Amino acid sequence: MRCFSNLHHFAGALALASLLLTPARAEEELKNPFAGDAAAAVEGKRLFLKTGCYACHGHEAEGAVGPDLTDDEWIYKPTDSMIFNTIARGRSGTVMAPFGDQLKPDEIWKIIEFLRDKNRQRHLKGQ
Repeated sequence: MRCFSNLHHFAGALALASLLLTPARAEEELKNPFAGDAAAAVEGKRLFLKTGCYACHGHEAEGAVGPDLTDDEWIYKPTDSMIFNTIARGRSGTVMAPFGDQLKPDEIWKIIEFLRDKNRQRHLKGQ
């Protein structure tokens, strides 16, 4: 009976470990709490410039050494969560460094709203 009990605990621990190590689906569905907030977009641009993002992505996020962040041509689907994680954790295999230690989550979300706002403006101009 003791063997069954140990096996039961092991199975529980294994299930918990797989949950912790598997990327959370909820993370993929995170949405920007500042979506559509014009003031957040203005603050996001200030943070984008202050953090030095412009060095690679240009002053208007239109691309330079790094890719244009205002168009619809992305390697990965540009969900709010993907962009948040890229800013916070960086992108391995590229020069995109992590900024999660320099920016608070709300600041990252505001930068994302700045990028989304630039994309909306681009679509309104028909580019």
